[in-house]
Amino acid sequence: MRVGYRKTWDGGGGEGPKATWWRDLGRTRKEVHIWIRLDHPNVLKLYGVADGFARLPALVSPWVENGTLTRYLEGPGQEISKGARLSILIKVGGALNYIHSEHVVHGDLTGSNVLINGDGQPLISDFGLSSILKDHDETSYFKSHTPGAFRWVAPELFTLETSPMPSNQSDIYSYGCVMLHTLSGKVPYSEIRDFRVPQIKISGRYPQRPTDLPIEEAHWEMIKTCLDATPGNRPKLPDIISFLSRQGKGQGISSRQGTLSM
Repeated sequence: MRVGYRKTWDGGGGEGPKATWWRDLGRTRKEVHIWIRLDHPNVLKLYGVADGFARLPALVSPWVENGTLTRYLEGPGQEISKGARLSILIKVGGALNYIHSEHVVHGDLTGSNVLINGDGQPLISDFGLSSILKDHDETSYFKSHTPGAFRWVAPELFTLETSPMPSNQSDIYSYGCVMLHTLSGKVPYSEIRDFRVPQIKISGRYPQRPTDLPIEEAHWEMIKTCLDATPGNRPKLPDIISFLSRQGKGQGISSRQGTLSM
């Protein structure tokens, strides 16, 4: 059995080496605590940790042959059918809905944190920015200095004055970005340079609709709803998955593929 090792973040900044080491070790333990208890066919399994690779433990998980979703769409998955793309989205949506049902917020859903195995099946990975919802009305967050890559992160998380935290609604925004990426092969806001993306998002501007691999009108409208600047206006995951499942019926996706997995 092949396994993959992920070196945990080494930290940085102006803190002393000992303080940074303790902080990073605590972050790694929290990630393991969150990730190892999740059990879903489209969530990458975490086997545990291993020492001796660096100053911090490495996370050990199954080897995923096709790498990240982004790499897959640029390479072996470039010519996959629309039905296969919808199937990926349905399964990622089901996995994310399961994660939320476990009172966990992913907080960093991107094209790099969805992996594709040798059978073309998606696996959500990397819970380093995840959050555990302790109670239904109380939230405790485990997060890094930034809430994920700019192109995928919800605009409300750029509001520094209120110290915002990732939420189910911000995960849905990121899922909308994954929808755009999967259906078009383009990263969100591909027409915008990195440093301008936060400002563009805060202004409420949607990403440009891709033309190289056109997105159907119904799919584009769902993406725009997920990317609504107001978190409360974004759809619920079960509704998104039901929509994609209906769309997938005409693309050869079976009812089993289209069911909500929890």
